[in-house]
Amino acid sequence: MPKVNLWVAVTVVAGVVAVGSIRAQTQEGTGSSVQALTGQDYEQIEELYARYNQGSDFRDAELFLSAFAEDAVMTRGGRVIAGMAALRAERVERYAGETGDNGRRHHNASSIITATASGAKARAYWMLFDVSIRPPTPVGSGYYDDTFTRTSQGWRIQTRTLTSDESAR
Repeated sequence: MPKVNLWVAVTVVAGVVAVGSIRAQTQEGTGSSVQALTGQDYEQIEELYARYNQGSDFRDAELFLSAFAEDAVMTRGGRVIAGMAALRAERVERYAGETGDNGRRHHNASSIITATASGAKARAYWMLFDVSIRPPTPVGSGYYDDTFTRTSQGWRIQTRTLTSDESAR
């Protein structure tokens, strides 16, 4: 009898694991297949936030732009910036010929990254600090709504909508 109980228990556990795995890889309510994200996927997507932040904070346009897909679209303050050429032009305008540390630090938190049929999506909080004064002072906050695509160079931001807390009210 104990062998039968063990066999039943193993079968039930295997069934639950299989159903859970299938369910996790299927977008809830749509029935469409969604490839589960790996730990490496999460790590690469999180690194995009760092590329964006440090590229901006240290006026490194190439690092900043490396976070985006060639045909990415960023929306900030109602302004839509579409494609790599427009993103590059926006950086040139924003940096106004200056290079190096701009005395600000972006920090992200509470990111929730979810697999989608076309890649991944996330929402993350951001805060911006002025570190050129003591003590460092918060100067802005908000959140990003992002979609990500997998490219031959790895994950990249496909769309980013930046919402400032001031405009969210």
